[in-house]
Amino acid sequence: MIDLAILCYIESRHKPRSMKNLLKSKRKDGIKVKLIVGTVATVFTFILIGTAILKINKWSISHRIVARAPVEVRLQKPITVEDIVPEVIVEKYVLDFPEPIDTPLEKYICEKFGAYDCKTALAVFTAESGLREDAMHINTNNTIDYGIAQINSVHFDKPGCSMKELVDQYKNVDCAYTIWLDQGFNPWVGFTNGNFKTHL
Repeated sequence: MIDLAILCYIESRHKPRSMKNLLKSKRKDGIKVKLIVGTVATVFTFILIGTAILKINKWSISHRIVARAPVEVRLQKPITVEDIVPEVIVEKYVLDFPEPIDTPLEKYICEKFGAYDCKTALAVFTAESGLREDAMHINTNNTIDYGIAQINSVHFDKPGCSMKELVDQYKNVDCAYTIWLDQGFNPWVGFTNGNFKTHL
């Protein structure tokens, strides 16, 4: 009984398949293979793309791309005209710290102009007026120089430099200091002609 069942099973397995069944079977196997190969290829492609993106991100952290023009052309005039600026020769005097001063006015001048320029200011104003508050000089161009610092009338319209203020010796020095801050000692003839040197 058992032998007969086994024999029936073996025969059923060895029955020749029809051509139709054989083709269906091969088609199914081919589709399975294509699906497996396609899946493997897709996974492999995603792995490659992911690896490339990671490498590009890692590279871009420490690098950057800068676009530059390979050639730069600059237009300019072939000939230009420039002003010649004459060289200005400036005499510099290294002055010692001033010795003790005698009058309140001299002390005021030194406090106003500072220790370094005090000696020069005293020498310039001495050359100009002899440090006299009532000193006055009328110039050939009809301007007037007045007071300790011989303030010229062209400065009378400046704040703190009116004729009324310049009669006060301390305000005269204040006006001189304002002019000096703007132009140095050049407005005083006693400086530009060198006469102040005899009073240093």
